[in-house]
Amino acid sequence: MGEEISQTHFDQADYDRFHDRLVEENEFVHELFARRAFDNHSRKLGYELELCLVDADGQPCRINQQVLDHANNPLFALELAKFNLEINGRPYDVGADVLSKIDQDLSDLYRQIEQSAHSLNASTGLFGVLPSLQQKHLEANKYMSEQHRYNLLSQQLIGMRGKPVHLDIGGEDRLIVDKNDVMLEALGTSLQVHMQIPFDEAVSTYNAALWSSMLVLGAVPNSPLVLGKCCWQESRIAIFKQAVDTRNPGEIRDGIVSRVHFGKGYIESLLELFDDNFYYSPILPEVIDKPVEALHHFSLHNGTIWRWVRPILGHEPDKGYHLRLELRVVPSGPTLVDTIANIAFHVGLTEGLKHCGEDLTSLDFATLEIDFYAAAREGMQAQVHWLDGHREPLKNLLLSHAIPLARDGLNKIGVLDSGAWLDIIEARVASEQTGASWILKHWHKHADTAALVMDYLQNARTNTPVHLWPKNRSM
Repeated sequence: MGEEISQTHFDQADYDRFHDRLVEENEFVHELFARRAFDNHSRKLGYELELCLVDADGQPCRINQQVLDHANNPLFALELAKFNLEINGRPYDVGADVLSKIDQDLSDLYRQIEQSAHSLNASTGLFGVLPSLQQKHLEANKYMSEQHRYNLLSQQLIGMRGKPVHLDIGGEDRLIVDKNDVMLEALGTSLQVHMQIPFDEAVSTYNAALWSSMLVLGAVPNSPLVLGKCCWQESRIAIFKQAVDTRNPGEIRDGIVSRVHFGKGYIESLLELFDDNFYYSPILPEVIDKPVEALHHFSLHNGTIWRWVRPILGHEPDKGYHLRLELRVVPSGPTLVDTIANIAFHVGLTEGLKHCGEDLTSLDFATLEIDFYAAAREGMQAQVHWLDGHREPLKNLLLSHAIPLARDGLNKIGVLDSGAWLDIIEARVASEQTGASWILKHWHKHADTAALVMDYLQNARTNTPVHLWPKNRSM
């Protein structure tokens, strides 16, 4: 959710000063694009992984600050809920063994945080939505992390909406919840993949990432059970879209696009997306005395617009500016090995689509967006379109087109250690056993979220890919 905020409230003068800084910094960004003043050579991969903390009974454990203090590692950060933490992985240059390096980095970091949790009689788990969560675990006064930014975000959200947050998700069951704060966002835990790309490839990579985000959803769902209701295969997509919707009733009637969105269309310049940020009012208008070149206010505002493919303008004082994309659709888990496989697939498919020789913008964007939500709702059984416009089950497209493209895409950027990871994706899709399907089978058989969480964790500790997990629990 970003860096901590020092202020405890904002007034109109803060908004006015923040707007002035935004305008000034955005003009500077236009100059950077005009001068093409961005790294046009480097490729790097990084990640952020959110995790859950649970107690001996499989219930959420609100000790993230204690775990953070014990681990004493700046690569770990608090999340919105006290039962969540985030690992901020190190970025690596893309090369032959980049996935192996990320795998080692994640394994080392996860082991650290796991040991700190164990020292406090808790366990760590990688869930898209923790199945044992109940509405009582979303009470802000008990479960919200104690940071100014979260309290402010919650206050600003309700103030801008003018009414409670309304969550309404269909599916096998229907979930309806109203909340007077932002805590519904804490239901979901995710993996975010960062791709630093050469300037000349920014547009083609973004458009390819839109397509890969839709397709990837069929292979990775892990969030089907929300507050005891069977919702979407990847319910995080629906949860986040509704949980941080700042629009008031009038803005909704007028068709204002939510801050959480798949996109508004294909692009011809990443600058279009940065300019579009002015479409949204600032949520956290903290003004800090930093030079324009630091782009502090520009970046802070960009971080409160939650596109599923988010553009980021990075700045390293000794290396200049670069562009990267944050791929945000993949849930956390179920295991570390599944996590690396998901990174490999998402990045490889994005690169493969970019170089496939087809016009990625030929399909109407509205159709791609419809398919995106269908994939989140129905997983690999969704009927979606391929680049040429033909429509068939997503499972078929994954096996016949997407996975081979991912292999080609990684090869094109010099990644030579992807075979085993993409084999996991292929076996997962062929078997139709994702994290979501395993959770639903367990729930339909036993209807016991505590037992579900404990069995899930027992399997996850072996770091066996989810498609190989036992399908039935012996009781």
